[in-house]
Amino acid sequence: MPWYCLFCKAGQEQNVIRMLQERGARPLAPMAVHFQPGERGLEKARRRLLPGYVFFQQEQEPDWTGIIRYSAVLKILHYRDETPELRGADLDFVKWLEMQAGVIDVSQVVKVGTKIAFVSGPLLGMEGRVLKVNKGRRQVQVAVGGEENMFHTIWCAVEYVQERPDQQPK
Repeated sequence: MPWYCLFCKAGQEQNVIRMLQERGARPLAPMAVHFQPGERGLEKARRRLLPGYVFFQQEQEPDWTGIIRYSAVLKILHYRDETPELRGADLDFVKWLEMQAGVIDVSQVVKVGTKIAFVSGPLLGMEGRVLKVNKGRRQVQVAVGGEENMFHTIWCAVEYVQERPDQQPK
């Protein structure tokens, strides 16, 4: 079943999800767990991974006219050839999000010299795709596609842990 993506007004993702569900689609507006200041120091909180973006699957061709008329939808995303069906790295990305049940949790990392290595969590195995590390905010920027893709990078939370012998980085 093909995947598509809509760009909507930020904060209206839940309304777009309901509209798509009423039309028989399976929507996904991914969330990410991040650290934010709280009463007891840094606390985990969920927020939109890609504010304004809603992915969806639908067996039959979507009613694009009806979808674009919905007031919260700003744009139907498509490639230069006008094809709206996700493909390549974009499709791989949304399938990865689906495997995470739409929520990117915190990944555990260890420091290896001047770099980090993932020891557990959804980013395990993505060492070569880390573009930036923001140690103070406990975040990493990860490449999810190239310039030809709709989605290039995402920021995800990491937690530094002490390396144990049974948790050797791969």
